[in-house]
Amino acid sequence: MEDIEVWNAYRKGDKASFERIYKDHIRILYKYGNRFTNDHGLVEDCIQELFIDLWNKRNKIGDTDSIKRYLLGALRRRIVRKIQRDAKQKTNFTEGQYDFRLEANFEELLIKGEHIEETKLRINKAFEKLSKRQKEVIYLKFYQEQSYKEIEDTLGINYQSVRNLLHNALKAIKAALPHISNLLILFSLNFFS
Repeated sequence: MEDIEVWNAYRKGDKASFERIYKDHIRILYKYGNRFTNDHGLVEDCIQELFIDLWNKRNKIGDTDSIKRYLLGALRRRIVRKIQRDAKQKTNFTEGQYDFRLEANFEELLIKGEHIEETKLRINKAFEKLSKRQKEVIYLKFYQEQSYKEIEDTLGINYQSVRNLLHNALKAIKAALPHISNLLILFSLNFFS
């Protein structure tokens, strides 16, 4: 069953389709949400509220061609609002005040030798120098395998901004790691998994 069919069935009240949406996306949502905050309870609450609202407002929810993109965008907005409200900085809060963590994914690397820890540290230090938006774009592009259009929709920014953020992030990583091969950087971004 395609995303569109599952989505439309859920919107018509099909509980099995709704459960499928939940089961297919819960892990992705939890991992994405935990990139914004260390407060796992806040992330779990936001996901739970998201799915409660999805069910209760299913008659009012529009079409989508990508359930994952829709859910990631909805969760992102919910978490940012919750952080804003919890920080009690409504008047001073800006979009960039949330935190977004990005770490290299080395689980699937097949590198042997004593330089692994040093390489991990260097790549993670390069990630730390990126802006929050750059980290988020890298996460969505390489970890969630979203297209530029999907990232545009998820983040609510225009297509060219997405491309610029990604280009500048990759350029900054490469500049910070001149002696590390492009292949290793791409592996660390989970490019081939």
